[in-house]
Amino acid sequence: MATGQVFAHETLDLRSAGIDGIYELKEVTAAGVYSVEEEAKAQEFVGHFLTIHGSHVVLPDSTLCHIASSEQVMLRDDFQTFGSAGGSWSEVGLIKTADDGYHVTEIRFDCDGPFSGMLIQESSNTTLLAYWAVYLILGQESD
Repeated sequence: MATGQVFAHETLDLRSAGIDGIYELKEVTAAGVYSVEEEAKAQEFVGHFLTIHGSHVVLPDSTLCHIASSEQVMLRDDFQTFGSAGGSWSEVGLIKTADDGYHVTEIRFDCDGPFSGMLIQESSNTTLLAYWAVYLILGQESD
């Protein structure tokens, strides 16, 4: 179990951002190149839940983590992101918010392992949980 402190000035106010809650893992998606084995392992978590309360995160495998960072970032469909094989963030449900990319909130967890963090894009109503190189689409339990 990972432990650590998260200070208020290091993260966004996630409660006021409305992300506290219980999320069901709805389906697996990916952008670009990924491992079929990673996809198969991620698929096993569909139907499981992720819980966020303040800075605490309970992952689908019951691991307790904390939010280590939260920031607004611009994701791009470029060589640096996807390499020569190509790919697009639109493949995981994001919509372009600027000519050069996708504005999202990137949340990082303090745990080691396959679940490294989340991507949230309010404009597309998309919330994704990173599992190695694939993503699990999250839906709030009340959906």
